[in-house]
Amino acid sequence: MPLFISGLKTTWKILWRIIVFYLTWAAFLTVIFVPFGSGISKLFTVSPVDARLFSDSITVITIVAATWIMTRFIDRRPFITIGLVVDHFLRDFLIGASIGCCWLGASVGTALVFRWVMPVSPTGFSWLVLTGSAIAMLFNVFAQELLLCGFIFQTIRNRSNVIIAVVISAALFSTYHAGAFKGEWLPVVNVFIAGILFCLAYIISGNLWFPIGIHFTWDVLLGPVLGLTESGKIGLGGGWKMFVVNNPNLYTGGSFGLEGGLIVTLTTVTIIVFICFLNRKKYKDCFSKLISYN
Repeated sequence: MPLFISGLKTTWKILWRIIVFYLTWAAFLTVIFVPFGSGISKLFTVSPVDARLFSDSITVITIVAATWIMTRFIDRRPFITIGLVVDHFLRDFLIGASIGCCWLGASVGTALVFRWVMPVSPTGFSWLVLTGSAIAMLFNVFAQELLLCGFIFQTIRNRSNVIIAVVISAALFSTYHAGAFKGEWLPVVNVFIAGILFCLAYIISGNLWFPIGIHFTWDVLLGPVLGLTESGKIGLGGGWKMFVVNNPNLYTGGSFGLEGGLIVTLTTVTIIVFICFLNRKKYKDCFSKLISYN
């Protein structure tokens, strides 16, 4: 019974912090987005890139503000400890970018081998659109990684264990993309697995720059650079396309894009296994601490 009560207390300590975090974030979003909601909708029809820049920058600002309040007044620790350390941030970002390139290259390359993706003569390229989309994606990825591996992940890990933190955070990451799934099950699985990958990258480095590098490189190359559908979004490159995707949808993801197919399931799991193998000592130490804790 005492162990059961202790578990309930731990769960409550985690739960109320998560609830307060989301309520704080929602309050900031309401204050900013409600007055400008109609204007943002109109902007999406006139200039989608500008609209994305505005909405994604607001998302970053509100998540950062909510995280700062939680770390400063609830955890009583410096905001930078959330995973934004300056030391080696460029090195970790570039290593992450390299992994992101390999991840996407393996995915598109596999599709090319089976002729499920075919190159086309691209037209309509715009450096202005590419730059704007890349900046908007950087804001979006920063916000997602702060949401995935930031306060919530660290709260669960510090008061429970790392496995539960990874699973719950990856599930929340899938929930964040729920609007794009359209009833399909495989995109849910793939986004969940990608969430695990980003959490593992954070655990390795101890900061957010490593998973941000992986995530941003994947997104910016898949959408604006190659012109492929990214998480159900089309036209991120302003209509520019370097490839067209053919059937079968099971492997190429259908309307969700390549991220929703079995190809990406395979490549994501492969990257996870590769990262775990290279950092097996660190993960062994994590599991040893988990066993001793229990």
